[in-house]
Amino acid sequence: MHDFKNRVLTFFLLGILLVFILLALIMGNIVHHSVKEKRMEFYTGELSLIEEVLKTEERKLIITNILRTASKSLKGEIYVLDSDWNVKYTSDGDSPRNMAPYYPGDTKQSNQSLVQKNENGKLYYTLKKKDESGYIQFAIPEGSAESDERSIWIMMSVGFLVCFIIILYVSIKVIHKIVRPVEEATQTAKELAKGNFKARTYEYFGEDIGELNFSLNVLARNLEKMTKSQESQHDRLITLIENMGSGLILIDANGYINLVNKAFKELFKEHADYWTGHLFYEVFPHASIKDIVKETYLTEKNVRKNTVIPIHIERKHFDVYSAPVLNAKGKLKGIVLVFHDITELKKLEQVRKDFVANVSHELKTPITSLKGFAETLLDGAGENAEFRNKFLTIILNESDRLQALIQDLLDLSKSEQSFQIEVQQTNLESLVNETVEILLPKAEKKEISLSVEVIGNTMMDGDPPRLKQIIINLVSNSLTYTPVGGSVSVIVEELEEHVKLVVKDTGIGIKESEIPRIFERFYRVDKARSRNSGGTGLGLAIVKHLVEAHHGTIYVQSKPGEGSLFTILFPKKIES
Repeated sequence: MHDFKNRVLTFFLLGILLVFILLALIMGNIVHHSVKEKRMEFYTGELSLIEEVLKTEERKLIITNILRTASKSLKGEIYVLDSDWNVKYTSDGDSPRNMAPYYPGDTKQSNQSLVQKNENGKLYYTLKKKDESGYIQFAIPEGSAESDERSIWIMMSVGFLVCFIIILYVSIKVIHKIVRPVEEATQTAKELAKGNFKARTYEYFGEDIGELNFSLNVLARNLEKMTKSQESQHDRLITLIENMGSGLILIDANGYINLVNKAFKELFKEHADYWTGHLFYEVFPHASIKDIVKETYLTEKNVRKNTVIPIHIERKHFDVYSAPVLNAKGKLKGIVLVFHDITELKKLEQVRKDFVANVSHELKTPITSLKGFAETLLDGAGENAEFRNKFLTIILNESDRLQALIQDLLDLSKSEQSFQIEVQQTNLESLVNETVEILLPKAEKKEISLSVEVIGNTMMDGDPPRLKQIIINLVSNSLTYTPVGGSVSVIVEELEEHVKLVVKDTGIGIKESEIPRIFERFYRVDKARSRNSGGTGLGLAIVKHLVEAHHGTIYVQSKPGEGSLFTILFPKKIES
């Protein structure tokens, strides 16, 4: 701001100096001509007076004395010349005898007027006598002739300098008074431009320039209020957008992405931070989404579609809603894309369909057997004791299978309804030993080695009947899918905050793609073998829900042909 003040002062003073110079030139010209004219008039009068004196005196000595006296008074030399420019009388004895060279020969003197010539540093003024009998000439040093004019110039210069100093002082005061509020206003405006809306400037009340500072402060206060309001609205909007459960993308009218919320990045597991500022068709990895956006641009209408998008190793279902953003005039300003993850809904729908189909299929088989053999007995086969006993045995087995299926369905339904387990201090080692004793005949029948290993203290909070049901289902499942001559190991180990239960077998194993589905109801890895073994396909589903009821976690590791490893972590203490 000092530069601004200096520039204003410099321009102002240059203007004043230019005026002074112009005024000095005009005044100098006027003074020069005026002084010269006055000097010529004075010399003309003096020489005319000498001419009159000479008319009354003819004595050479007296004339010479008169000329010397006049010469001292006029501070120059006086010559009286004849018509041929010869010197008749002179105040200077060393003067030339003929003064013709000191008169401008090209000047025509038509009347009695003073003629001036500069020669050898002297000014020669020549006056023709009235009777035209000769001339009177006066010589004076050039510097002496201009001394008066020089004095006037000195006085004018001193006057101009004094005026310039006064004007300079007044100008500095006035400019400081005017520029200072402007400097403060400019500094405040710079702070406002930087975003510092708390900046204020001093208000000069009672002065015209103070209105600028007052208006600037009003502007700053209004901007601060508007900024706070805008920031508050922006924060609320960003909070809403970032924390909404659905993915959201904003695209402008030119196809550039303006915003990608956190939910979208989490749903799609995309590093979408760099998407902002890029065209959607350059960064979108999914062609189906590009097609939805293009359709919205073309139709300028809402578009809603269900699409399946592969995300890494998963395939997720999304309900994509694309809506155009129109201004008051109906012109397209952009597009908003909302992604609703409906994968779980689709899975539930599929599970429901599978459940209905599987239950129908599982119930149909024993019921068909019961009905078929009952009809056979009624048709006369019951009279044959051998057939009757055989068919009744099959009917009993199918009834047991049907009863087991219904019981598993009841258990599964109960566990899915968040039933309350009866928590008490339980020794998991005892439950494992009891279960192994129950299942040992089944293992011996298939010549499978069934072993138990216990490490540490296995006391924990749990519901003994439910824990026993978990162990029975896991071990029985391993025995079912382990071929003759294999082995099944049950390991119970104490950890720092958990008790670990491990069931390991050398069975047929499970494919990696099937592991996520083994806890679904009625899902079987080997449908033929499990059906022949009397399994219902609900065992692992029940295990999963019972483990969750105990706040535990179950993990599965398996490879086809190498067996399976089921690991469950039970917390030692269950918070009520």
